[in-house]
Amino acid sequence: MKSVKGINRRKVIAAAVSAVIFISAAFFATDLIRTKRYGLPPVFCVPVIEYGNGSADYYGLGYKVWKDYHPFDETVDYYVGFWLIPKFWSI
Repeated sequence: MKSVKGINRRKVIAAAVSAVIFISAAFFATDLIRTKRYGLPPVFCVPVIEYGNGSADYYGLGYKVWKDYHPFDETVDYYVGFWLIPKFWSI
């Protein structure tokens, strides 16, 4: 299992997996702070569904963001959750 320079493949795989987890956590934290504190759209998410009333669903690395537009008072609320958890449970 050792390569030519003596680096174990398991260590390389563990480092790559931990880098992906760290990056996705940083993306999640950035989008969470941006949407909840400042009321701005997420940066690291892709808009997947856009509804006719101005609402939208965004998907990121393991999490999702819902944009709810209220047409009567013209306000926008953002809700953050995870892919497999229903919409009524949000952060």
